[in-house]
Amino acid sequence: MPSFFPADDHNQTLRIKRFLMALGSYAMWLGLATFFYVQGMTRVTFDVLAISAIGILVTNLMVYITFRTGWNKRFKDPSLTLAQMIIGTFWVMVVIYYADRMRSVVLLLYLVVFVFGLFRLRLMQFLFLSVYAVANYAAVILLVLKTHPESINPQIDMLNIVVLATVLPWFSLVGGYITHLRDKVSRALTTIERLAIVDDLTQVFNRRQMFKILEHQKALGDRGINPFSICILDLDHFKTVNDTYGHEKGDIVLKTVAQEVQKNLRDIDHIARYGGEEFILILTNSGSREAMICAKRIRTTVKELAYDSMPKDFRITVSVGVTKYQPTESIQDAMNRADKALYRAKAGGRDRVEYEPTAMDRV
Repeated sequence: MPSFFPADDHNQTLRIKRFLMALGSYAMWLGLATFFYVQGMTRVTFDVLAISAIGILVTNLMVYITFRTGWNKRFKDPSLTLAQMIIGTFWVMVVIYYADRMRSVVLLLYLVVFVFGLFRLRLMQFLFLSVYAVANYAAVILLVLKTHPESINPQIDMLNIVVLATVLPWFSLVGGYITHLRDKVSRALTTIERLAIVDDLTQVFNRRQMFKILEHQKALGDRGINPFSICILDLDHFKTVNDTYGHEKGDIVLKTVAQEVQKNLRDIDHIARYGGEEFILILTNSGSREAMICAKRIRTTVKELAYDSMPKDFRITVSVGVTKYQPTESIQDAMNRADKALYRAKAGGRDRVEYEPTAMDRV
């Protein structure tokens, strides 16, 4: 059964929810226009009211279809904020044309339109919309002066234009500043979120994020979706590097290895710093054969790496322990097997890859 919101796109769902808020504003406008009509405070006829309601419904239906089909993603601003505000301003013009004595009150609807741009529009977009709104209001007044001059109060309507031309640009400045602050806060939050999941030195996932990824992969693996393998990678004789060249050079080695290993993984795979000179590789949708091929390729890659600020002949090797996750087992059990394989690789002379089979492998 079709859903009103896309089931697999959180951003599109948020955009449609904001669209529904705007739709609520249209309902408020139509409610006010109907009230003016019932009270005889406007020139609007029932036919005009009905046609306007249909026009609002059709234009908003087109906006919704654009969101629901994903066409909005083709534009620089997928939220279509400016486009929706231009449409809203047009319908405010229609209300103002028929508002007669209530024109000054209806001007408040402009602020309702502009509020929707507070957290999206840039300063120049706000200023464009301000000029557009003032120009449209002036055009409406000229049209009313031509068609129904008896409903014009030159002093009041001129004052409305002056107030509008003053308030909207000021509102634009404030809105642009709020948008600027929102962007700064958004960038700060992105940095904070990254720091919470990434190891500061190597710029790969940290231990905490590693366990989150493993739990997620376990949940999929337990349901028979995307089997995965775990590799524990340890830099051989790394203590000697620190003792000989210093911790600063040792950090360069750690960072270089981590970054090069990450480049040799698929987008669906993950690398995390497990601690010290140890790293965990989480290989998604990989059985034992694929994991061993990957681990051996990485062992060869690391062995051939050159490092900045280190002697040209400096090289370091890695030992790797590999295992495959067995559905329903604990993450710790799988980690223990990978660690056992790593120990065997070290005991066998280092610069090796060893595999520790699961209980099912032995059957």
